[in-house]
Amino acid sequence: MDPERAHIMIIDDEERIRDLLVHFLEDFDKFAVSVAPSGERALEILAACPAEVAVVDMRLPGISGVEFIQAAAARGLCRWFVLHTGSNDLALTEDLRRLGMTDEDVFYKPAGADLILERIRELLSRRGGRA
Repeated sequence: MDPERAHIMIIDDEERIRDLLVHFLEDFDKFAVSVAPSGERALEILAACPAEVAVVDMRLPGISGVEFIQAAAARGLCRWFVLHTGSNDLALTEDLRRLGMTDEDVFYKPAGADLILERIRELLSRRGGRA
């Protein structure tokens, strides 16, 4: 992983969505991007190489997106989280709000990759990371 580039983790069980986000983020902004089809796999990858931002689907095989976020935050594996979900009825739980997440961190599929990129840049620039 290139230490000069922000590490972004994409967690989604839909390969097509993972591929779209990876290509957009790598091509457009030159981030170092990792992917995982499940929360469990993402935790394994992040244990070896923590990320600045994780873009997380809510409904994943195995542990849910919320469970992944709680576990990754508790272990210090990722600084910030962005939810990318097909669940139109999603409301942030108090647990997620305590981790610093806001409604601005929630994107409903099919949200454009450009909107997610904009949020990632905001998180990195406001909190001292590379944007």
